[in-house]
Amino acid sequence: MKSLLIGALISVLVVVACGSAVANVCAVDDVPAATLLFPFVVFDFDAYHAGVKGRDTIFSITNMSADAQIVHVTIWTDFGAPILDFNILLTGYDVISMKPSIIFGSGQLPVTRNEAHSEHEGVLADGPVSGANMLNGWWINPGMEYPQATNSLAAGRCDPDNDSYPGLYVTPIPQAFLDLFEGYLKVSQTTLRLHSDDCDPPYGDPYHPAPTPDWILRDDTDPTWMYVTADVVERCAKLVPSEQGYYEDQIRGDNVLAGDVFWVSEDDRFSEAGNAIHIEASSHLDRVATTAPTGAPVSFYHRYSNLQGQGSDGREPLPTAWAFRYLGAGMPEIGTEIRVWKGSTLSADTVDLERVGDLWVQPDELVASNCMAYTYYAWDEDEMVVFSPTWPLGHFGPMPPPLPVLNLLPLDTQEVSVDQFNLPGAFGWMLFVWPASNYDQNQPGLPAPPDSYQTWMGVKYDAYGTWSAARNAWVKGNFNCFSDQILPGLGTDYQYVDEDGYVSSPPVP
Repeated sequence: MKSLLIGALISVLVVVACGSAVANVCAVDDVPAATLLFPFVVFDFDAYHAGVKGRDTIFSITNMSADAQIVHVTIWTDFGAPILDFNILLTGYDVISMKPSIIFGSGQLPVTRNEAHSEHEGVLADGPVSGANMLNGWWINPGMEYPQATNSLAAGRCDPDNDSYPGLYVTPIPQAFLDLFEGYLKVSQTTLRLHSDDCDPPYGDPYHPAPTPDWILRDDTDPTWMYVTADVVERCAKLVPSEQGYYEDQIRGDNVLAGDVFWVSEDDRFSEAGNAIHIEASSHLDRVATTAPTGAPVSFYHRYSNLQGQGSDGREPLPTAWAFRYLGAGMPEIGTEIRVWKGSTLSADTVDLERVGDLWVQPDELVASNCMAYTYYAWDEDEMVVFSPTWPLGHFGPMPPPLPVLNLLPLDTQEVSVDQFNLPGAFGWMLFVWPASNYDQNQPGLPAPPDSYQTWMGVKYDAYGTWSAARNAWVKGNFNCFSDQILPGLGTDYQYVDEDGYVSSPPVP
């Protein structure tokens, strides 16, 4: 079995006809990127207000290049509404860390300025320790370039007279705005969370959950979920990725950023760590990625850039199928939490979540669709398997179409216990397949999928109240880059590289 990651990384070694620049596009790999996605960020507002150090997230952005960079950071609610954005100026090789307890608790955004190096910056190009190394000294190799100061940015890109200049962030965010942000971020904890009954033919008769429960049991005392994007940009501005103009003259394609994340609960003495999702930009994306109905290659921000007629953002799209180990299902002392981020390719909203109400950032209801939202399979350690569609108990005679299971993952980002899923045993592994990888578009009588998703999945393990760990799931398929990666084949024995080089996506049927 080959995963998408392994197959695509092998292709780095292959010089393809269209140029080596596309060799690792469509692989989920930790390489310098033009966009960083921090797919799951958590903060416990109630613990903070009570003076307790509860769950929090530390996320960091590193400039891997010698050139000074402008980075635009956007914070999104767990149902995909951008609520806060700000700019960061990074010198060459600079790194900066942030956490929601400082941003939404203290109201302090990171302050960076357009200025020359301080006396401690930019002194040694190749580092204070290894400059005299006998094998890699400056007299043999030229060493690293000297880091640029932020005042080397061309005039007009981020000057102090710009009203979005990050040197102005010295003044904290007023408390009234912090209260609004907290309310926006807690919507999925406080509003009605209903299941819809919109499963129309050919997938079966309408499905009426009975009773109609909330799709997740949370209240406003629980930790709050959000996600963060960070883009290399041309200039300091107040636009967010969902707005017109962001892709016309704002976003850049420099693959220079790296990111990491720590999930911490200081008073409980728990922590996990991981990398941000590194999303590369490529001018050759059209030679690799699946072509969307818009006629452009599928890209990470496709739902905003292409559908607003601003041209492609050129960023590689994320996968549509993942697998991971689960531990301790149903056991009180061991647990597994599934972390999921998803975004639509073809609309601002994912098709399995509807906002009801007038306010984009504070809807009255969030309604989850249970129809073809995802397909999952689970195996225990003896290869016993269960899968997500279910049939009514006690039914005799010809089997009707399977009933959809309740959609437990309708938000753009969430953390859900594995115990809520139908599993064959306490230990095993799961496969999640998202649209459009769970649609067989060649099946007679079935409509084309309404959307394809961009997704990320990860897991958190904890045991005995003394340790926790987190990791990314394994990539199992990516319809957005390989349109024939659909059930049942997905990425198993998929031919990523052949005698002609890197295999690009075939046409969508």
